[in-house]
Amino acid sequence: MERRALGILAIVLIGLMALVATAGLDNLPGSVKKSVEAGNSLLLKDKQALEQDKSAIEQAIAEDPGLFQKEADDWKSRLSQDGAQLDAAAAKLAAVQQIVKANRRSDEANVERGLTEFNSLRQQALQDASAAQAEAQRRLAFKRALPDRLKAMQASYDSLQFLDSDSSDAAVRKAMTDWPAKREDLQTRLDALKGLKTQAQSVWDSSAELRSAAAKGNLPDSSLETLSSDADQIDALGSRAKEGIAADTALAGQLYTSWDKLLLDVEKDNSPREKVRIVRTRFPDASLANGQTTSEERWEPLDISLTRRSEDPTGMVIERKPAGKYDSEAEHTVQTPGYAYIAPPGQSNAYGSWSGGVWHWLPEYLLLSHLLRSSQPTITLPDYDAYRYARSRGETYYGRDRQPQATRPYSSDGGGWYSERSRPSSGGFGSSGYRSQGTFSSSQYRSRGSFGSGSFGGGGGFRSRGFGSSGGFRGGRR
Repeated sequence: MERRALGILAIVLIGLMALVATAGLDNLPGSVKKSVEAGNSLLLKDKQALEQDKSAIEQAIAEDPGLFQKEADDWKSRLSQDGAQLDAAAAKLAAVQQIVKANRRSDEANVERGLTEFNSLRQQALQDASAAQAEAQRRLAFKRALPDRLKAMQASYDSLQFLDSDSSDAAVRKAMTDWPAKREDLQTRLDALKGLKTQAQSVWDSSAELRSAAAKGNLPDSSLETLSSDADQIDALGSRAKEGIAADTALAGQLYTSWDKLLLDVEKDNSPREKVRIVRTRFPDASLANGQTTSEERWEPLDISLTRRSEDPTGMVIERKPAGKYDSEAEHTVQTPGYAYIAPPGQSNAYGSWSGGVWHWLPEYLLLSHLLRSSQPTITLPDYDAYRYARSRGETYYGRDRQPQATRPYSSDGGGWYSERSRPSSGGFGSSGYRSQGTFSSSQYRSRGSFGSGSFGGGGGFRSRGFGSSGGFRGGRR
């Protein structure tokens, strides 16, 4: 019985061995074999590329022997070593091909290791030869274009002298005056630009003799590389200075713009996205008067942080940047629309004032109010008190129509920039030229189709549902 069982077992083992052999389960993977088969083709192309680089270098040396007097022997030696390295790569490929002929799966790791070494050898040889050929061509091109290169060098140097002109940094210096808090930062940026000029001046002075010789056509070939390096340095410094002026001017311009990003809608299906309204107000100076307000609506990828909130932030400001700060300093917290522009009770600011317990926007900021709060009620003292209380607790006030509701931690510095810019008053603009009896109908801004009648301007353009009896902006829907 035992003999019979052993016989059956032997038959089964023989069958399994035959199955493995016929199914090729003990062979090398096909992808590995193909990689090895492609090696001969790669090696042939590599040798052709090496010969092309060698021919180009020899031609450059023959064209101008004096220019490459120092490099000629070194390049020939390097090309010889590169050829030897390709021969070593060929030998490595041949050894791998012998392993592949045995076609054993157990050799897969050895084959892959050999292929890695083969590719490393050939790639190093090609990169070295290509670098030598590129350097030869670069130096030839520089010498051929030397007159034009000297002109370009002069232009780059002249552009750096522009840093001393009043027009180069006028916008930045105006911002330094308008926004004292940013003076130190902007001055540091200007000083960095002046540092570029100092570096360029040093290079320019040290290259004076070489430039003079090149202009006369008697620059020694041995000095050509030095002059080329000097020209490249001045070009680089000129480009950095030009980019720096543009960047600093743009940064200074950001200080004169306030913007709010209002969340209008959210779509979570397929590609999650959010519809936002960007409301921007551009000011001519730091007085925050005569601002020009514009808006745009667009769809953006959904902010992941919004999907993690327990409350619905739709209709709220999810990002905002006040005037006097850079865009990089924008606040990324959910906030009540429009409240950041309001002065504390008993005070007024460039946007409006309190009167009769209601916040009154100045005429030029009614559009801003409408774009931010088109579907929300007039802001009263209780509303603003609730807003300030929520801020003091590190929470978010969602407006009277959405309270009580779960609130969310709110990072803030307290009173905010606008309260710092506010000015004390007794009951709003009571003693100013803006004084009115609760409406704009008796003010200097009165026109046909007054604010009391529910129109903005002379008939066309901005319209709202009008103002309440106390003069507060109702913020009706557009």
